[in-house]
Amino acid sequence: MKLENIVNNNDIKDIKYEIKKIKTYDDYVFIYLDEDKIQVSIDDYFKYNLSKIKGLDENLYNQLKSDETNLKAYRSCLRKLSIKDYTTKQIKDHLRKYNIDNNEVNNIIDKLTTYGLLNDEKYCINKINYYNKQSLSNRNIKQKLIKEGIHEDLINEHLVIDHSLEQDKADALALKYSRTINNKSINAKKQAIVSKLVSNGYSYDTARNSLHKLSINDDNELELLNREYIKAKNKYSKKYEDYDLRSKIYAYLLNKGFKSDDINKVMEV
Repeated sequence: MKLENIVNNNDIKDIKYEIKKIKTYDDYVFIYLDEDKIQVSIDDYFKYNLSKIKGLDENLYNQLKSDETNLKAYRSCLRKLSIKDYTTKQIKDHLRKYNIDNNEVNNIIDKLTTYGLLNDEKYCINKINYYNKQSLSNRNIKQKLIKEGIHEDLINEHLVIDHSLEQDKADALALKYSRTINNKSINAKKQAIVSKLVSNGYSYDTARNSLHKLSINDDNELELLNREYIKAKNKYSKKYEDYDLRSKIYAYLLNKGFKSDDINKVMEV
């Protein structure tokens, strides 16, 4: 029997699944059968005239079960997008776990785009503003957006090349690092700051410029050196002595970034 006949016929003779109850919600309907229930879209509910038929034959049942998978996939996207924005690629990746065909994936993407729930350009602009406030370099911003699925042409269109802004962001990040990097000599701290800035996508020159603007005092340098000296002495005295012990301690402290003159002073005490 064809689906069109089922939709318009109250006297279906080959009903296999009797409809026991119908429960409607804002944007979907539950059709309760003997030992099953099917989630149906509002569109399909009216399309198949489900409020006016007594049950389903095998064809309509299978059709509704197939459509249910698509509906669940679509509604899962709505839930995700109600919490935060996603790119088209991210939503497509999410839909793959529902094992729906590419045509249905594209249908869902088109619907979400039409409703304004998916907008890669808007996402790109908002994320650039957000990442700028987080002091990310342009290079890192671009890498993140590409990974999130934004096309490179769209990124280039909206990611402004502003060297002054780039330096300001590096300065802000350098200041943050200067406050969080502790228990290092002045030299080691400076090297760590530059290294972190470069690893975050800033050029070496930009990183050095930011470092020069910082005010890093050495008030606790000798105190830190003494602590590291005691630590090294306790570590190496178990295995070395005399000249070998002194050489190991000296190399350890030098590697920590302390100055030779300061190391010699501490070791002579």
